[in-house]
Amino acid sequence: MRKIKLSLMLLLMFPFSALCADVSIPKLELITRLYPESGQLEMQTKGTFEMEVNGGYKFGGRLKLGVDDAVVDLSSGFSSLPVLTFRAAEVSINDLFDIPLSISYFTGIIDDFCTGNIFHTYFGTGIIEPKLSGFLYFGNNINYKGLHSVAGTGLSISSTFGSEWNYTRAYIYRDAYLGKGFYSGDLRSVFNLGSLKMEGFVGISFPAHSFGIYRGGLLLYYKASEYGSLLAQIGIPQFIPGTDKFDIELFYFLFEPRLSFGLFGINMSFFWHPSYYNYAPTNEEGSIDLLLDLTFGNMEEFPLTGGLASQLTYDTKASTDQFITKISPYASIAAAGVLWDLKLNVKVLPFNLDTMFEGYIGVRAEF
Repeated sequence: MRKIKLSLMLLLMFPFSALCADVSIPKLELITRLYPESGQLEMQTKGTFEMEVNGGYKFGGRLKLGVDDAVVDLSSGFSSLPVLTFRAAEVSINDLFDIPLSISYFTGIIDDFCTGNIFHTYFGTGIIEPKLSGFLYFGNNINYKGLHSVAGTGLSISSTFGSEWNYTRAYIYRDAYLGKGFYSGDLRSVFNLGSLKMEGFVGISFPAHSFGIYRGGLLLYYKASEYGSLLAQIGIPQFIPGTDKFDIELFYFLFEPRLSFGLFGINMSFFWHPSYYNYAPTNEEGSIDLLLDLTFGNMEEFPLTGGLASQLTYDTKASTDQFITKISPYASIAAAGVLWDLKLNVKVLPFNLDTMFEGYIGVRAEF
């Protein structure tokens, strides 16, 4: 067993030791929530950290370490503090047979589908991710991150087909979400066509139930002009034939039109919660979030931006207070490579003066 572990370690480290390695921190984010509870001001901090080590091109390697959505609760003592953990490792052979074809062996949480992230990490475009996402808007509920995540151990084949506008990748792996004895296959293709950007995927997991577990989805972004653009995510994270009734509650649907007039902008978001996410019931099916966000400023021209967001949540599972309405002034400040986020939530419905206000302080950085 010791020899096997040593061999695996040498295999993973070979691309990094044989060639110059690049170390980057693509994500460092801390968000502290300040809220009243039992007459006292409480604090809850959630942190996400990711470090990547990349080396080589022909025989490439990638190692990811990180902390994902870890909650630090100081009231329970230092025993609850998160630790840096292994997230993923990947070894690739690029340009196989001198054609635009790559084969990879991977383990861990390797890719997230339909987040929009791949367009600026792979194609170098601007950021297009949804405004309605993350801890700032969903709190301690499910923080949706795209439609599906590839997590497990397996192989993938990818190609650009000689183009600069397409990236296609097929995966076959033992699925970590489903556990021992379950396997998954996914096909993902991304198109960067200037003002039009698309990403789609389909997948199946087996042996599961009588006919397997199916999924599929699409991200679409279209910049109609300098004033308007549209982002949409639509798909089914999980469908089990013969078990699930095929209806609208299976769907993950986000529709986000955006308007920009110089320093002023209007973002509108509509999000329909699905029945399943990462193979687990959400207990949020049919719930709806509506967001109207009025923005001011341009971070590329001045280090201070802000706005006013109003969010309406309809919770189908709540026995009381099914409608929750918040009005939130916010500001973002860029300083020395760090982006500070300040936000105040004012809950106007249901009205309760004791829990009406909560604040958020966040920092984001890339190295």
